[in-house]
Amino acid sequence: MPAPNPFQQQLRTVRAERPQDDLGPVLKDFWILQSNRLKEQRHDHQGVELAQSFAQLVDALVLALYKEFDASADLGPHALVAQGGYGRGEMAPFSDVDLLFLFKKKNKAQPFVAAVLHPLWDLGFDIGHGTRTLGEVRDSVRQDLESCTAMMTSRLLAGDRDFFATYQTKLYKSIPKATVAQLQKWRQDRLEQKDSVQLLDPNIKESPGGLRDLDALQWALQARSGTANFHPLRKRYLDAEDVAALEKNREFLWRVRHELHAVVGRSHDLLQHDLKPTIAANLGYTDNQELGVERFMRDYYLHARSVYHLVELVFGRLLRKKGPRRSRVLEAGVFAVDSEIVVPEGAEYFAAQPLRLLSVFHLSQAKNLPLSEDTQRVIGSCLHLIDDSLRRSPAARDIFLRILRRKLHTAATLRTMHELGVLGAYLPEFGDLTCLVQYDIYHLYTADEHTLLALQNIEDLDSAPDHTTLKQVLVQIKRRDLLFLGVLLHDIGKSRRQDHVAAGLEMTRTLLQRLDLPEADALLVLFLVEHHQDMSAIAQRRDLDDPKLIAEFAGLFVHMEWLHMLYLTTYADMSAVARGIWTDWQGALLWELYYKTSQQLESGLNTLEERQQSRQLLEQHLGQITHIWPAPQVVAFEEHVTQLPARYMRAYHHDQIGTHLELLNRLNGSVEVAFEELPSVTELIICSHDQRQLLAKICGAIAANDINILRADVHTRNDGQVLDIFQVTDIDGTPHLPQWKKERVRKSLEEVTAGQVKARDLLQRHSTTWDRRKKTVAPLRPPTVDFENQVSDKYTVIDTDVHDDVGLLYTITYALGELDLDIHMAIINTTAERATDAFYVVDRQGEKIVNYEFLETIRQHLLDKLEG
Repeated sequence: MPAPNPFQQQLRTVRAERPQDDLGPVLKDFWILQSNRLKEQRHDHQGVELAQSFAQLVDALVLALYKEFDASADLGPHALVAQGGYGRGEMAPFSDVDLLFLFKKKNKAQPFVAAVLHPLWDLGFDIGHGTRTLGEVRDSVRQDLESCTAMMTSRLLAGDRDFFATYQTKLYKSIPKATVAQLQKWRQDRLEQKDSVQLLDPNIKESPGGLRDLDALQWALQARSGTANFHPLRKRYLDAEDVAALEKNREFLWRVRHELHAVVGRSHDLLQHDLKPTIAANLGYTDNQELGVERFMRDYYLHARSVYHLVELVFGRLLRKKGPRRSRVLEAGVFAVDSEIVVPEGAEYFAAQPLRLLSVFHLSQAKNLPLSEDTQRVIGSCLHLIDDSLRRSPAARDIFLRILRRKLHTAATLRTMHELGVLGAYLPEFGDLTCLVQYDIYHLYTADEHTLLALQNIEDLDSAPDHTTLKQVLVQIKRRDLLFLGVLLHDIGKSRRQDHVAAGLEMTRTLLQRLDLPEADALLVLFLVEHHQDMSAIAQRRDLDDPKLIAEFAGLFVHMEWLHMLYLTTYADMSAVARGIWTDWQGALLWELYYKTSQQLESGLNTLEERQQSRQLLEQHLGQITHIWPAPQVVAFEEHVTQLPARYMRAYHHDQIGTHLELLNRLNGSVEVAFEELPSVTELIICSHDQRQLLAKICGAIAANDINILRADVHTRNDGQVLDIFQVTDIDGTPHLPQWKKERVRKSLEEVTAGQVKARDLLQRHSTTWDRRKKTVAPLRPPTVDFENQVSDKYTVIDTDVHDDVGLLYTITYALGELDLDIHMAIINTTAERATDAFYVVDRQGEKIVNYEFLETIRQHLLDKLEG
């Protein structure tokens, strides 16, 4: 018998006190009072208990509507059924309500359905509903997986019990045998779509390791058992400790979900950056704000990882084929059984020789065979065998380096070692990164996940086309093990609350001494850790046509192997910030820096040779267009590109340059605009005549139309014509802009460049919705403004590092204009909501800024604008 619902009795009492009122207002008042009370008292309840209370509260409302319906209406055998999460009896404050109206015949169903649904809509519920007869159950179950899983969580609210029992019997007899396999494929597809368990802004419900994984486990067990009661089968596939872990994880996830709904005030399951401090504090993480967030998120990832792996474990057992097991000996004490590695002796095998805790992974990698579930559990129970003696063992070091040296399955092997705790036990410095979050939105993954993805990205280059520059460099690497070791250790300093590069160097030095690597090998690994950020910073924030810059950078390298490795390390680090974040633009800039540095190392570039390189680039382009373009157009092409830096020719295909040239040729008024839709962004190309504060005007017009600037390439030709290329998305992250917005942008740019309207006025006119999009919690990392006067002989470089926001680029460029600074070049880069921009500027006399007081004035002026 289900437990009595306390809300039903309370509602009956309220109804008795207001007999003359319509039921709708009574229910509304009751819902507001009781739901607010539950939200206010949420910290006095367990997470699952509170979810059940919200479901009971909704039950009381639905049952009141059911009873209010004219009982004399002959509905025949029928059932009012809760489905989905509501059917499971667990709801968050703003969850949707999924109802099934089940009838023997539908001829009188509509009035009843309307009598229940319409008042619930009036109460503001998001309602999912369906109306079916028993005869339609079989087709509905087989129609699609979503319908099938919703019906498997059916719960009778009101109606005929026998009729509902018949429905459930028919339902479970109709479930296809392939449902468990379909559910696993659905989970795997979600992992592709939703990314890693350790994504920095996870969805509590939908991300891998979230509540939906627990739902999938229930559905799979119900489908296999052919009954709604899945608990006995769960105990068969998981031991008591695992079941207890799942319940603990479920409790944690529900507490977080309740908090999210309560704080946001609507259905919201995304644990976003700006919400984390509030959620963490409300859940009792009472350290200072930054530490509290990091502890809270670490706990989240540990729970989510546990959910994901335990659910994966059950699906593996459910889908394992039955029949005789095939076995063969791999080496003494280790067998391959049904394509898995099995260690029959268990813990005794590893206790006899703890070195085997590493060698078994090398064997798994070499044979491309996964470790069985039992073997993984035994390894997890033997981590205490990895002590200082083993960590200092030359034999252990050699096995580990052999794992790093192989060309196949290295990243996957290291991931498995990490998940089982072996990697962290052997290299404690890396173990400290486990589920580590630093409250810095630049990286979208935890520190350990970012590093493992970086390793995978390098390994994936092996299967890239041979002509790709990154693969061409990788095949030249002689010591792949040192490259992988450098990438593995590049962020270990993040576990300490200080400059992670300096801390990482100190930790790496200690680690390498323990491994007793030869001095030359250790120096290379230390170099990669020390300089892993330098190449990306220079490529994305500096003028790569400055020979002085290239010469100074080339001075870092002992020989070419070091440059090859730093290039690949930089690619790995940049591409692992977020899935799909690596762009051709970034690739072109990084390759240009690598290429010019390699030339400097091999022969020593001078200005003449730099010009020769530019000429070679030009000849490559001309060779591609001479026979397909008209002669006058080829001449115009050559005149155009020779007025721009060589990086322009390297960054753009000749067809793109042709589009730029067409726009410049059409430039009769104040501006010409074109939009090029790329897979993940829109390229906004703007041609104009140079004028005071032109870049600020352009950025203001773009911001006023709710467009997010990710990157910008800003050029001024010798003849005063300006070519600015922006990579943008719509404000919600949609890569392509609607046509009406493109037209409005075009009009705004015409107005500001022609002087018909000020950009500031345009912003005021179109920014009425900005306040609603502003973050309610300020980012913890304040904006920074730095100067570099050594990198260029002609310009002062102003580096800004700021949390991205609406109109940010306009704010910066306008502020620089207020100080009469002329922006010669701007290199704009926005990654994961962090804008790191560089501006090459001169003063009103066209000179570098060397006066310290004026530099401090610039810094303070920018900070005042940015912090305001």
